[in-house]
Amino acid sequence: MLDTAGNTILVLGLATSVLVYLWIYRWRQVGRVGPKEWPLVGALFELRANVHRLHDWTFEYMSKSSTGTVSFSVPVSGIVFIGRPDNVEYILKTNFPNYIKGPVNQERFREILGNGIFAADGDDWKQLRKIASFEFSSHKLRETSTNAYREHAVHLMLFLETVADSLTQVDIQDLFLRMTMDSICKTGFGLDQHTLTPELPEFQFATAFDTLSLWSVARIFDVFWKLKRKLNVGREKQFRALLPLLDTFLYDVIRLRRAELAKLEAMGQTLDRHDILSRFMTAKDANGDLLSDTVIRDAVLSFVLAGRDTTACTLSWFVYVLCLNPGVAEKCFQEIQDVFGKEQDDLGQGIDRFEEFGKLLTFESLGRLHYLHAAISETLRFYGPVARDGKYAVKDDVLPDGTLVKAGDTVIYVPYAMGRMELVWGPDAMEYRPERWLKDGCYRPESPFKFAVFQAGPRICLGKDTAYLQMLMTSAMFIRWFRFELVPNQLVTYNVSLVMSIRNGLKVFVRHR
Repeated sequence: MLDTAGNTILVLGLATSVLVYLWIYRWRQVGRVGPKEWPLVGALFELRANVHRLHDWTFEYMSKSSTGTVSFSVPVSGIVFIGRPDNVEYILKTNFPNYIKGPVNQERFREILGNGIFAADGDDWKQLRKIASFEFSSHKLRETSTNAYREHAVHLMLFLETVADSLTQVDIQDLFLRMTMDSICKTGFGLDQHTLTPELPEFQFATAFDTLSLWSVARIFDVFWKLKRKLNVGREKQFRALLPLLDTFLYDVIRLRRAELAKLEAMGQTLDRHDILSRFMTAKDANGDLLSDTVIRDAVLSFVLAGRDTTACTLSWFVYVLCLNPGVAEKCFQEIQDVFGKEQDDLGQGIDRFEEFGKLLTFESLGRLHYLHAAISETLRFYGPVARDGKYAVKDDVLPDGTLVKAGDTVIYVPYAMGRMELVWGPDAMEYRPERWLKDGCYRPESPFKFAVFQAGPRICLGKDTAYLQMLMTSAMFIRWFRFELVPNQLVTYNVSLVMSIRNGLKVFVRHR
């Protein structure tokens, strides 16, 4: 009896101790801005419960913080969300060497991004950046890009013409993804892919890439993903099965270009192409050797992500915003009429009018569409394609707002939250207002540390100008000739993936102006 009573007292004592510990643990968090934390698991439970609305969940906490900073823990590491521009500048520029992509991110995305420019650190990143910067500064690439963007924007117009003023609903995001896929294949690989045709053929590479991107991000919230990969079960088994669809296309492209190079070399000639693939095929590493197929594969895939997904998703959100703000669409249309009014007098009435109008859209003339530029930037403020971007802290540090960062922590700047925060944009932060980007009628860019959708500092996006070029050209064309109406009763929300696409696409009806 005494033993039983003793055991009961011991159990009650242990239970009481655990409850007191948990109470103290939670009491210490009173008044702290951030998700609820528990011993060992940190905020994992709340984080997982909000995966489907991750960006809004993040914004809700960041908007309550006086500094826009929220810190919490999950198993293995700490996480710090930042939104104040000086903090963003600190990790992206001031103390750039301490905030790298890091081993955690690299492992999650290795199968698809490899050691490409979005995943690489150190000397590998510097080499890739140097090679790519040569091509992006090339006048020839701008000329090639402009022609490709114009050609594929015309293809989009021709497709929209076939469904305009009908009861046919289209997924405009799918059309934009096809258009930008064709464009990046042209400017990146020198290939004509023709995915934006009336038949809308399936392109297995693109389908596999979209799925693998989603699943790679899902690994962040699955503590058992490595075990599943090792056992080859569940989604990790499917992941492995899809990878060949990615690699087959990429390595076939590289193999064909190598054969072309070899043939030219045998004839004593040099390659006269101006695309990203050619630049990497002819580049050499620090030892003077040509880059391996694996390095080239990783490099060009990163530019597919940058050139296809980001631009298409931004254009999709732009159409959504225009549908919600028809007055903005009309102002954009009126500006196009004002800028190109007299030059449009000789345009035909048939489908040739798209190509003729496209010829008016040059790098210089698009620069006169200040309100359209502002409307696109305002869309990016709310719906930037990279909603959040994490860095790995190499050493212990202190951010400008006094936040402590430990080595191994993940520090994440969050453009989605920043674009909505009064701390950053003032009391009208939640209002869609393109005029905030204009001064005396001219477009005025913001600091890249305040408007961080293209990153900033040494890793600022090399393709920023070409992305704006394609978005301005495409939107000028569809605004000039068409209006869009949202299909009723559809849920418009985002995917939590490498790029913030619209989940299930954006269904619209197309109307002639």
